[in-house]
Amino acid sequence: MTNQVFFSRLGAITAGTAAILGLLYWMVPQIRVHGAFALATLALFVCVCTGLYFAGQNAARSASKLAFNNLVSASVFGKMLLAFGVLFLYQKTVQPANEWFVGIFLLVYVVYTVFEVWFMTKLAKM
Repeated sequence: MTNQVFFSRLGAITAGTAAILGLLYWMVPQIRVHGAFALATLALFVCVCTGLYFAGQNAARSASKLAFNNLVSASVFGKMLLAFGVLFLYQKTVQPANEWFVGIFLLVYVVYTVFEVWFMTKLAKM
C-alpha cells in the first residue's frame, strides 16, 4: 500500500465520520455540549492511525517475523488504555452534563478500528 492510498482513504474515512458527527450534532441537542470532544477524538484517532501506519510499514519490512505481530498486540493494548484514559479524563475534568460523549467516542473508535484492521491487513501482505 502506498502512502497516497493510505492518506486518501484516511481522508475519506475522516470526512465521512465528521459528516456523521455533524449530523448527530445537528439532530441531537444533547450532543452539542460535546462538540469539541468529538473533534478532539476525531483528531486523536487520525493521529493514532497515521502513527500506526508508519510503524506497520517498518514492522512489515523488518527482518524479524514477530515485529508485525508484536506491533498489532501492542496497538490493541495501547488503544484500550488510550480509550479508557481519554474517557476517564474527560469525565473527571469536564464533568459533562450527560453521557453522550461515550457514544461519540465509541462511534469514532469503531470506525477507525475497522479502518485500522483494513490497512494493517494490507500491510501484512507486504
